[in-house]
Formats: sequence, structure tokens, C-alpha cells
Amino acid sequence: MVAEVMKMREGDKKNSTLKSNWKAFMKKRWSLPVLYLGVAAIVVSTVLVLQSPGEEEVAEVTNEFGVRQNDWSALDANGDAQEVNQSAESLIMPVVDPSAAVIHRSFYDQEASAEEQEAALVVVNQTYSPNLGIDIVQEGESFEVVAAMSGTVTVVQEDSFIGNAIEIEHGDGLVTRYQAIEDITVEVGDNVKQGQPLAMAGVSELNTEAGTHLHFEVRKDGIPVNPTSLINE
Repeated sequence: MVAEVMKMREGDKKNSTLKSNWKAFMKKRWSLPVLYLGVAAIVVSTVLVLQSPGEEEVAEVTNEFGVRQNDWSALDANGDAQEVNQSAESLIMPVVDPSAAVIHRSFYDQEASAEEQEAALVVVNQTYSPNLGIDIVQEGESFEVVAAMSGTVTVVQEDSFIGNAIEIEHGDGLVTRYQAIEDITVEVGDNVKQGQPLAMAGVSELNTEAGTHLHFEVRKDGIPVNPTSLINE
């Protein structure tokens, strides 16, 4: 019984000491700010723990050549969210009606069969060169050539041998080239949208065998890439 009474007195002394210390702490001028900061830290930590990790994830939509881009959002000067890339584009066939387009000569692929490689060679003055793009025809008729992706026109070239050409830069080192064309409707510096008319398919001395056609190339950081591997069917 005596032991229990002693424990109760010790507990009362501890409580009294804690109350005295708390009162002394609260009398200090900086006590409330410190207390508020402590509570705020607990609240923020709780929110971060409860927040779903998936909320900050951005879906990857970029392929190995960087043709498609992530759809990020950022904060403007007022702190409001704004879209940086409003829509991710995939490369499209540079014609109005892809179903009517026929590839007359394919891109020269080093991993293709010997037969396919031979068919992708361009012969000029008895010299064989690999085809660095694809040659598109539509039943021997002229057809409208459109931008495969949005971008800026950087080259408009008039040359009867290659059949005139346009180059468009799309960012991230990606460039598309449209060759063997006529009736060009754009100029250097023009910003064009995907699917916008650029010219009409024509002819060239470089590839007389194809007749009326479009020679279409894609380059990534200056390296030719097979357009058919990137085109979104």
C-alpha cells in the first residue's frame, strides 16, 4: 500500500513538472511559431505519404527516334498549369489518300534480304546507290504532297535533276525531305501543320523509271531512317 502511494506521488510530481515546463515554453516569444511549424511539417509529411505516386507519372510516348513526344504540363508566371506539347504527333504518309499510295522503291535496309536490297538501289549513270528514302506513286498520276509532321520549312530547292525539294525541321534533330515535286506552295521559314499541302508529285532525272512520284526521306540527327518504320498507319 505504501509503495502504491509513493508511485502516485512520483506521478503527480512528474505531471507537475511537465505542466511547469509547458507553461514556461509557451511564455517564450518564439514558442507559437515553432509549434505551428512543427504541426505544418506533420501535415505536409502526411499528405506526401498519402499522395498516389501515379499522380506525378507521365506516360512515355516517345519512340526510339524521338518522333512522338511526352505530353508534359508546366506552370506559367501566375503558377497556373499550361500544356507545353498540346498533342503528340506521329509521322504520317505524306499524301492525302494513303490507301492509294504505292511504294515504288523501298528504303535501302542493311538488314534486308539480298533481293530487297537490290530492289532498293538507285542506278545513275551506271552507278548504284542505296535509296535513302521511299519513292511513292499513285497509278502514274500526279497527287498532292502534304507535310508528314508539323514543323518549319528550312529548304525549298529547285533542281531538275532531283526534281525540286522541300525540307522541314520538326525538332529533336528530325527532318523530313520531299523530293521530285512541282507546284510548291510553301517558302523557307513557313510553319506548316501536319497534313498541310506542300506541292504536287512530279518527275526527276534522278529516277525516270518511277515516272510521276514523290521521293520521301526522314533523317534523325543527319542519319537516314526508314520512313515506313515510323509512319503511323
